[in-house]
Amino acid sequence: MEQNNSLYMKHKLLLTILFGIFTMYSAKSQTADTDSVFVELDSTFVNITDVLENSSQGKIKINQSSDVTEALSLHSIENFKNQKITGYRICIFRDNQQNSRSVALQTKQNFKSVYPDIPTYWEYKNPYFYVYVGDFRTKGQAEKFKRKINAMYPKSWLVNETKINLPSL
Repeated sequence: MEQNNSLYMKHKLLLTILFGIFTMYSAKSQTADTDSVFVELDSTFVNITDVLENSSQGKIKINQSSDVTEALSLHSIENFKNQKITGYRICIFRDNQQNSRSVALQTKQNFKSVYPDIPTYWEYKNPYFYVYVGDFRTKGQAEKFKRKINAMYPKSWLVNETKINLPSL
């Protein structure tokens, strides 16, 4: 019984060592130096398969169904039409008094005079008028700007928007 246990332990040790060698060899073969192709894309919508197949660094052939190519094209066209992304805005005004519309428009104009490069929006959602500022991609960017305007708009707060405008490059 003890001899079987000893033999079992030797086999287990041998398998562990072989597994370790195999793992190291596999990792090394995956990280071997190879020529990399970096494709620089501008901000326009492009078909990535066209970019890869027509690369000046080498030839890449992509075999895919025409249905996939068509779906990718339709997806790109829809994204191009709807150039909006999820992000954040800051609400600097909300009120439902009788003169709220004029106060909202004045608040928007005052903000624009101080920060002309930051987009401003106003809207009416029954029963409130709102003024929002910014098209921030991250919460951190929005919080940083909120701290900057906190003295002027102390009651402002962040709003998670499902559709903000794409930032200019």
